[in-house]
Amino acid sequence: MSQSSQLIIKCGASSVTAAVLSASAGNLSIEQFYTEKLNYDYSDEDAWLGAVEVALKQLVQVNKLSGAASFILPGSQVLTRPIRVPYVEPAKRAQTIAFEAQQNIPFKLHEVVWDNQEVSDDGVEIEVLFVACKSALINDFCQVAAASGLTVDRIDSGSLLDYNALQFVEQGNEVDTLLINVGARSTNLLFINDNGFFTRNIQIGGNSLTQSIADSLGKGFSAAEEIKHRFFGGEQKFSDEDSVARLLISSEEAFSRRLNQEITRSIVNYRRQQKAPAPKRILLTGAGALLKGLSDKLANAQKVPVEFFDPLSAATLSPAIESSQELSVQLSELVGGACSGVVPKAAGVNLLPAEIKEDQAFAKKKPFLLAAAVCFSLSAIPVFLGLSSGVTNVKQEILSVEGKIEPLVKKKEAIEANIRVAEKLGERITGVEGLAQSKSNWIEFFADLQVMLFNAEDVWIDALKVNRSLTDSSEAAYELEVSGQMLVRETANGDRMDKETLVRRIRSLQSSFEDSRFVLEAKSPKISWSTLNDGLNVLPFEINLTIDPAKPL
Repeated sequence: MSQSSQLIIKCGASSVTAAVLSASAGNLSIEQFYTEKLNYDYSDEDAWLGAVEVALKQLVQVNKLSGAASFILPGSQVLTRPIRVPYVEPAKRAQTIAFEAQQNIPFKLHEVVWDNQEVSDDGVEIEVLFVACKSALINDFCQVAAASGLTVDRIDSGSLLDYNALQFVEQGNEVDTLLINVGARSTNLLFINDNGFFTRNIQIGGNSLTQSIADSLGKGFSAAEEIKHRFFGGEQKFSDEDSVARLLISSEEAFSRRLNQEITRSIVNYRRQQKAPAPKRILLTGAGALLKGLSDKLANAQKVPVEFFDPLSAATLSPAIESSQELSVQLSELVGGACSGVVPKAAGVNLLPAEIKEDQAFAKKKPFLLAAAVCFSLSAIPVFLGLSSGVTNVKQEILSVEGKIEPLVKKKEAIEANIRVAEKLGERITGVEGLAQSKSNWIEFFADLQVMLFNAEDVWIDALKVNRSLTDSSEAAYELEVSGQMLVRETANGDRMDKETLVRRIRSLQSSFEDSRFVLEAKSPKISWSTLNDGLNVLPFEINLTIDPAKPL
């Protein structure tokens, strides 16, 4: 690997791919490409890192890779949140982003390694993408990479690098675009317009289809994965009347329908939050995008042209590498990582922990420090010989200083105890500030609630009560009690009261609550019939809503 080349390795949910690329003067050359499939039960997320370790060692040993490498984590392993912060000076932005992020993520900042990518700045507010990964996972991942013999130069998130690849390919001519990267465990949606980009990761991928097939056929996950590849890859044929083929097609249609629904919902949220036009085209990449018929279903559902994104169209491919569509969908993030210094508005983060960066920087300085230390030692010999007679006085001074240190140590222990108390108080203050920051969520929820009540007709809300608690794992939990009444017009007109119709109307209101982005679950309503039995034309009810802790009220 030449000095101008860089080794980039993408550790996906189903495979590890590595490429040696070089970028210069606006050109990109792909010199080498290798891939190693991960061998583990895809339904067991905890087994992913162990499979990566085995595949990475195999990849390095067989292909004789060495030196520093940039690594890419899949979207399923990182948390990405769009955040708007008030405009502040660049030197103070990290502190402001950290404060805002703490209100929008379901865990403490000290539990993660995080970075951010600025998206837009209008002089009043700054929109950034907050990207984080659990510290435990990052540290274990760095150990796995080091065990393979490679040095971790940076750790990026695959959810941002497709933006660089599209800029590189289209050279600033990109229109309003939705780039969909379908992976094994999740799908990344990248919206691109003249003002920048917006990304969202949804937990639907090729594994979702595999699990559906496993449930339909009563097979294990690994067996269902093999059946999926043989059937949809054309390796195994079934007749149209075959029951297995019908089940496989039904599972594929359900998967495509669910993916389409999530894409539609994301487009609606994107247009509402960003005040941007709908995408004029959709580009597909990722191994899951090769599912037969998926592009046609997306085009029919979204009413826009759907094409496969080809990151190789603007790159030079080594003669030793055979070009194919399968290769093209695997290279988008690798190309995006390599051309970060080529495109004008490159996006990217570095999730490499600060202590590892410091250790690497120090390691580079070690030879110079060692040489300086040797020179300094040699120059000190004459001075040492001249001052040897003062050693006894120095020892006495040491004893005197040690006597003064003891009370200072006790004071230090007291200071550390006070620091721990202050940290606990700070956490409580942060919790109170989080409640204050949730006011924008209330405004949006009340707007949704007004639409729900208008659509339900003859319904009003008497009371809303929020119950906040902590789970066994010390995570925040929110439940909203909604109490209201429904006007019953049947008895007012002298008609016979139909309880089933009334229950159906209230359950319809329950379903509309479940469609809110703030609500995870709406429990069955509690209906009081006593007022109707007493002759009043109102029907009291109560519905308990489980609120998403990532969007607290």
